[in-house]
Amino acid sequence: MKIRTEHKYIGAALMQIAEHEQFTAINAMKIKGESINNAFKINNNIGLLCKYASEPNGGGEYLFTFQADHVAAIEKITKHNDHAFIALVCIEDAEICCLTVDQFNTLIESRKKSAGHDEDLYQILVTAEQGNSLRAYVNAAGKKGRVARKKLIIARKAFPSDLFG
Repeated sequence: MKIRTEHKYIGAALMQIAEHEQFTAINAMKIKGESINNAFKINNNIGLLCKYASEPNGGGEYLFTFQADHVAAIEKITKHNDHAFIALVCIEDAEICCLTVDQFNTLIESRKKSAGHDEDLYQILVTAEQGNSLRAYVNAAGKKGRVARKKLIIARKAFPSDLFG
């Protein structure tokens, strides 16, 4: 089988999980027989969706796009697991920004509030400035560069330990 780009980048996150002392198992995520792309069941009760961005844009931001099917997949993962997370792999900076499903939902809801309605896709931005914690946020609708709500501060060493809480 040919190695796809996502195998390399998401594999980096999975390797860190497998090396954690509380790790016991990892499987592709299937819910009611349906596979969820780039999602995994960790141990027996942790759902994880992984996305990656190769390099930051000119403003130093990694852009992660979530279409309606991604949001629906996260809802399914949350419903069928005790804990759910989103791993945002920032390739160039070799960092993983780990969001809880609650943090993810907070970002999406702040964007919806800013726009005044649901949108077809949502973009979460992550910065990995040297010497600082990671920052995750969404822009206000129609206001490039203006944050919709306070940026979430995510510790660089939160992943993978936060999964095992």
